[in-house]
Amino acid sequence: MGYLHLLDQEYPVAHSKAESIAILERYKPELSIEEYNTILDSLCNLAFEGFYLDEKDILFSIAQLRDEITLEEIVEQAKAS
Repeated sequence: MGYLHLLDQEYPVAHSKAESIAILERYKPELSIEEYNTILDSLCNLAFEGFYLDEKDILFSIAQLRDEITLEEIVEQAKAS
């Protein structure tokens, strides 16, 4: 299943680590253990710094882990919006 088509939607901003984890949990059944743990580790590290992954960030992470998009493409999309 591709995730890039989901990135065209608007998503609310996450305001806490708990909100970010709740979003990630919705995608857990579709993720491998490695994908889930990679995103969770990133989520926790960023939350420690006061940054929270929203749904769009998590979708970008999934797409990147599945080689659907590169980090450079993610940065370009972020600059464009």
